[in-house]
Amino acid sequence: MSLLEKLKSTGESVNRASWRTLDYAVDAYNHAYESHPRLTSYISAAVGTVGGDIIAKRFAEGENVELRDIAFTAGASIAQSYFYPKLIPLAEKIVNKPLIKKAFEKVRINTNWAKAITLTALFFPINMLYWNFLSLKNKSPININTNLEGAKTIAEASIPYLGVDYVVANKLDKKYALPVWSAAELGWNTYVALQNYVVKRLFGMS
Repeated sequence: MSLLEKLKSTGESVNRASWRTLDYAVDAYNHAYESHPRLTSYISAAVGTVGGDIIAKRFAEGENVELRDIAFTAGASIAQSYFYPKLIPLAEKIVNKPLIKKAFEKVRINTNWAKAITLTALFFPINMLYWNFLSLKNKSPININTNLEGAKTIAEASIPYLGVDYVVANKLDKKYALPVWSAAELGWNTYVALQNYVVKRLFGMS
């Protein structure tokens, strides 16, 4: 067997194993959701919220994670697990309003992308509220400057999240929204942490 054939065979094996793992994870999630929907939704939200904050604080900012941090973000996950899935039908309802629908049609944005854009937009004020909640948790000042910084950070993150919201709004059952959003949050915070790490290494920042 040539090197190319070996690489192809290895890639196919990895691909099959990845799909089997994904199938197992989805089956396990479905079983947990059917048995304990509220608890499963909470855990799904908490994984991204608590885990994302740990990544951001410990690895992106280089600070220690305290029990206070976990308590705050775990508490926030209760509200997130309840309200976040409700944004999906709300976005669809808004997009179906004749005036809004006509506005999107004028700029040649189809219904699927309109739902995604609206869903992402609905998250903006909620994320601003959460930004201030994190400032309170971190004992940071809450003023116009910190809110402007938060708005800029959230706006930047909204670009990749728009793709995630497109999938959530159009391709998935609503019950999968929270784990997908959590995975996205973990991924984004990991990306930011790695970016900060590389910058510090390149410029010798401590």
